[in-house]
Amino acid sequence: MTGRIDLTTDIGTLGRRTLLGAAAATALTRPTRAQAKTQLTMTVWGAQAEQDAFNAIIAKYQAAHPDVAIKLEVFGNGMQLYQQVDTRLAGRQAPDIFRVQYQQIGRYASARAVADMSKFIDKDYGSAFGPAFWNAVSYKGRPYAIPHHTDTFALYYNRDMLAKIGVEAPSSLEKSWSWEEFIRIARAMKEKGGAPYGFAMSWQNAAYRWLPFLYQHGGTLLNADLTRAVLANQAGVGTIGWTQSWFKEGLVPPSTSIKSSEQPQALFANGTIGLLLAGDWQIPFLNGNMTKWGWGVTYMPRDVAMASDLGGNCLTVSRDAKNPEIAADVVKFFCNEENMRDFVVNAQFLPVRKALMAEKLPYKLRPDAMQVFVEQSATIPDHLVSTVTMPNFSKINAVLTDQFDLAFTSGQDPAATAKAIDEQTQALLA
Repeated sequence: MTGRIDLTTDIGTLGRRTLLGAAAATALTRPTRAQAKTQLTMTVWGAQAEQDAFNAIIAKYQAAHPDVAIKLEVFGNGMQLYQQVDTRLAGRQAPDIFRVQYQQIGRYASARAVADMSKFIDKDYGSAFGPAFWNAVSYKGRPYAIPHHTDTFALYYNRDMLAKIGVEAPSSLEKSWSWEEFIRIARAMKEKGGAPYGFAMSWQNAAYRWLPFLYQHGGTLLNADLTRAVLANQAGVGTIGWTQSWFKEGLVPPSTSIKSSEQPQALFANGTIGLLLAGDWQIPFLNGNMTKWGWGVTYMPRDVAMASDLGGNCLTVSRDAKNPEIAADVVKFFCNEENMRDFVVNAQFLPVRKALMAEKLPYKLRPDAMQVFVEQSATIPDHLVSTVTMPNFSKINAVLTDQFDLAFTSGQDPAATAKAIDEQTQALLA
């Protein structure tokens, strides 16, 4: 296969032709049966628990639709999947269905590389999902994927170290620590709790994970209609200065800047840090590796507002799907309430349907911690979602990565950092 569709994929992890007859087209909102054996390819990435969850739901669909066969292709990570999908799109041989991060769906939709899902759903279908997640899969008012699950950030804490400094973790969003309290506790962890460093942030080379702090401080990266960069103001410069102070004061290991390959979850597990800002996907690792200390999860710190990170993935139908109606039916099957519940419980993710977000789900690992993440996921700002799902956000993220790394590792002035980000981002917007 040669050639590539012109789609840029540089967000890290961190963190997925023959039409049926006119009669079938009138019943798009109902399960669609192929007249002959239909072969579909579904391309995903994920750990073994995710693969098992995908295969279990595929087996259910095939049992109900014996005239449809679904082949699951699995890649090691999202970057590998995007490279493969982009190459196959260029050759008009993309998989029928693929998994995609919310931050990436905009570029596929703008290139018309994926199907407009509004052709296959009722007009009020999206009302069953959290607004932030339905917004995340929409481009110019139309959905180009269906939300499948999410993940987000919260605050892990070493239970023993926290008790040693005489502090209790917040028990609700309303009681979450302020920025000032969080820094005071991080200092105490370092000075009295027994940790060489107070905390660390799990960036995973994804600078957009800094944005919740900006929203917490009352700022935004772009203006309301996403046409102008507006970081170089009091809120933006102040947020850069606050996060830069983590490094200047030695509260975080110097090896945990945005471009670092350091694994903060390992530092938390071995007691190097007492607090960890990270996602729910770290629970299986900590459950198996943090054996010397007890640990828990509480809510993100807050300033003038609360905010958290948009993580997770959606499912989409490629423009090359030979039976797009059937492919769309498979996607809807995966994202219905029953199957979404099964997937997130078995693979340790957070649901994106309103009904499930309000339900205490029977997670196999640390349901207490998972419930904190479920509650935290409701604090993702809509404007943040609109920003990180822009078609060219991967290029903006690269600007953020370079400039924040200079601020954190080289002491670049916060005002100069904000100005450089604004100038480079504005050029990309233009």
